[in-house]
Amino acid sequence: MSNLGFQAMYRLFNDLDYVVCERAFLPSSEDMAEFERTNTPLFSLESQRPLAGFDIIAFSISFEEDYLNILKIFDLAGIPFLSSERDTAKPLIMAGGVAASLNPEPIVDFFDLFAIGEGEEFVPEFSDAFRAARYKAKEDLLQAMVQVEGVYIPDFYHIAYQGNFIERIQAIKGAPQKVKSRKAKNLNASPVPASNILTNETNFRNTYLLEVERGCGRGCRFCAAGFIYLPPRERDFTILRDEVLKSMEFTGKVGFVGAAVSEYQDLKLLSKAVIENGGELTLSSLRLDVMDREMLGLLRQGGYKTITIAPEAGSERLRDVINKRISEQDIVESIALISEAGIQKLKLYFMIGFPTETLGDIEAVVSLVLKIKMVTQGGLITLSINPFIPKPSTPFQWCAYEDVKSLRNKMEIMQQRLKNEKGIKLSFLSPREGYIQTLLSVGDRRVGKILVGAYKRGWKDALKDAGPEINFRVKDFSEILPWDFIDTGLKKEYLWKEYQRALKGQTTPPCRGPRAELWSGRCTRCGVCIA
Repeated sequence: MSNLGFQAMYRLFNDLDYVVCERAFLPSSEDMAEFERTNTPLFSLESQRPLAGFDIIAFSISFEEDYLNILKIFDLAGIPFLSSERDTAKPLIMAGGVAASLNPEPIVDFFDLFAIGEGEEFVPEFSDAFRAARYKAKEDLLQAMVQVEGVYIPDFYHIAYQGNFIERIQAIKGAPQKVKSRKAKNLNASPVPASNILTNETNFRNTYLLEVERGCGRGCRFCAAGFIYLPPRERDFTILRDEVLKSMEFTGKVGFVGAAVSEYQDLKLLSKAVIENGGELTLSSLRLDVMDREMLGLLRQGGYKTITIAPEAGSERLRDVINKRISEQDIVESIALISEAGIQKLKLYFMIGFPTETLGDIEAVVSLVLKIKMVTQGGLITLSINPFIPKPSTPFQWCAYEDVKSLRNKMEIMQQRLKNEKGIKLSFLSPREGYIQTLLSVGDRRVGKILVGAYKRGWKDALKDAGPEINFRVKDFSEILPWDFIDTGLKKEYLWKEYQRALKGQTTPPCRGPRAELWSGRCTRCGVCIA
């Protein structure tokens, strides 16, 4: 329930007077045992109607790790896994969300259609089209829905393979050759995605989350959110302030959400609106190079006890490769300011396995952490170390996932160097888990059978049977990628150019800015503003 995309879609559908949208969730392990013992079909939260009784079942998918949970929901609902085995139009089963919009191919076998991109303008158009065609046979219904921009119907695309490669992607049955990813040009024209439903049973207990901006112009080359949500867009301060004041009627905790919250131009004013009304404050992301004493003081007043930052790489050389344009001196000095502000807990995020990385870059992580420790005045530092996972629609989409043994070796080096340092706590994402995430992130539609195998027999056995669909090699510009049928507005040539600049250690300046008036078609660098 903390997912704002989920809550936004729930609100957008229910704002239509001819739609009733209800919620359903994968049960907890305790409740799941009872569902299975009693053979009770999974039902909705509001009316307790079995899922199979609805016209549409729509999944909001933010993370590839949830793919196995989708199959569990199908199982509990008594719905066949494969779209090809569901010959009736009801329920129509669809998916949206960032994971589905980046690369739906690993899960296309399970869904009738996908909503690609942002939902504000899509939902009413989709709902009108469905209402007009809802009583048609499944094939005719899908034929009607493909006319809606942003709809992707896997059955309307033929994929030809040649060994490890995709030979061609061919649209059929009147589908567009490229599916245009939907974007909301004016965020102020739609309701603010916010926590309209509060609960203490989520990661952000009784916290009113609201989206203050969307997209990030910094251009970190590994970051999907930094590219698919281009251009950066902000919401009007007065609209957000009114949302903050409204939230105070229900809870004293407010969280600002976005890919680059700390760069929102009215962040200080909005933070003051929370604090002056007695509220606590949390932000989804912080950049060290835009933090100053005033902002840190506001965070402290807003109840901040822990700050999370992401240097991502230990050496300045490797930060240039990933386009994280911040020096070691700036990092250390900014963290000293954080400590001086009285915020004594620090979470640091790093990735390993970036292209061109050496063991010297791993040692640089250790060195940087020790320098940070010296300026934190005895505070607690939690290090989160994750393998780099290539993501679609980024300059690093052509990269390979590093060998699991090599990643484990790098993690062992860091653990040995830091194990005796008091006040430093390390956590690692397993390289094997990263391997699976990469498969689900950049795989093609042949991965679907591996997912079914993993659900039934576990990942170990499923991966033994895998063939060319596990394809983690470095790719070439001329190669057809599984998600190439999606038109995000980004020029593929631009992403490739950024990849080549990365390999040379060259940085690229940020996108010109988040203000809506800058999105006027004048910039032609990446292609989004002229798409």
